[in-house]
Amino acid sequence: MFNNLKYKKSLKALAKQAKTISRQRKIYNLTTARNVGIVYNVTDSKTFDTVLQFIAKLEKIPLNVDALAYYSEKEIPQIYVLNEKIDVFSKNETNWYYKPQSPVVDSFITKEHDILIDLTREESVPLRWISTLSRAKFKVGVLNYFNNPFDLIISIDEGQSLDYIVEQTYNTLESLNNRFSQEQEK
Repeated sequence: MFNNLKYKKSLKALAKQAKTISRQRKIYNLTTARNVGIVYNVTDSKTFDTVLQFIAKLEKIPLNVDALAYYSEKEIPQIYVLNEKIDVFSKNETNWYYKPQSPVVDSFITKEHDILIDLTREESVPLRWISTLSRAKFKVGVLNYFNNPFDLIISIDEGQSLDYIVEQTYNTLESLNNRFSQEQEK
């Protein structure tokens, strides 16, 4: 019951704060974007490695990529902390109703990314705060829930791996509104 109360309080506070956010909305693809932000829930080293490979793939385009991961335990394992490409915050860096309280999160939210990619497969309240309050111009996600902040939702069947989600997200953003992609198909 207490967790349900915290969840409802968090969503109410988030909705109130989201009304104060103004952002310029614009559709971007991998050709037109310059800065990409990625948020996800790090659960194990395989998830971490998959996102690192995705970052490397995006950096070859070349894109500037910022990645932010949420670790749902109180202490972050060293393997995640030592990596320079992905910033990780933990449950310790959220308040009692799961709002992130970290300088890393604040700087990620205020940065105007061209594209924000949310790779979470299950609802995570701290990541919902980040996705909603982000100043990104084009928000892409795979999780559809009430009042989601996404401009584009990539429909993925439940149970699909993160590798599949990353591949579908990449393919969608690569061909989205891209006249060069449409010319190649002919």
